Amino acid sequence: MNTNQHKTEFLYGLHPLQALLEYRPEQVKELAVRKGKRSSAQEALVAQARTAGIKVAEVSADQLNRNTGNGVHQGVMAEAEQRPDLGDTELEQVLANSSELLFLILDSVEDPRNLGACLRVADGAGVDGVIIARSRGARLTPLVAKVASGAAESVPCYRVANLARTLKFMADVGVQLVGAADEGADSLYDLKPEQITALVIGHEGSGLRHLTRQHCSELVAIPMLGTVESLNLSVAAGVMLYEIQRKRLKLNVNNC
Repeated sequence: MNTNQHKTEFLYGLHPLQALLEYRPEQVKELAVRKGKRSSAQEALVAQARTAGIKVAEVSADQLNRNTGNGVHQGVMAEAEQRPDLGDTELEQVLANSSELLFLILDSVEDPRNLGACLRVADGAGVDGVIIARSRGARLTPLVAKVASGAAESVPCYRVANLARTLKFMADVGVQLVGAADEGADSLYDLKPEQITALVIGHEGSGLRHLTRQHCSELVAIPMLGTVESLNLSVAAGVMLYEIQRKRLKLNVNNC
């Protein structure tokens, strides 16, 4: 695991910073708040930081804009160590020690806003981890954290060295790999999820790569009942994850 101990970044936004201070306050160097009158949400964040023994500084709006790349910072930012990477080893440990899991695997998703939205959806759906390739697609950045609205801290994100190899390993240890595809796929509503299931979603434009498809045990599609042909990637992820989770919860109730 790469701990990124000597690298820091500027995270911003009320919800991301609330989650940052909740999950890893020891890695926060400083909280910065825009000079002037504070909102109740900003005051609560300052109190949270001071309780954790974190230095609080007042800065100009120009400094906030500069350090966040003109992001929607809501008057707050924090300098913090980059979140420690979780990789192949940590994923293998989770799989070895758990009998009921739900994963979201993103194959070559490039838009950081899509990654952030998928993390937020994953948190809401109770997903146990999001898996992305280390060398393909978007990576965790302050923009991703802002869009994720706190979920970048709460949802484990595994960055694996080789996604195809990880998919093969997961299949070999009994993980049900469900690929999201439009053409020639079964209906999502006919899917029978297993105790350990992973939903695999591909690139925004081209979808799943051929090699990724080969590792999936089945391909499913969301029935489209209107005139549009498909949904936004993160919306589709939400629909599919909630349906899979609903069926898994129902399965657990029936097995009791």
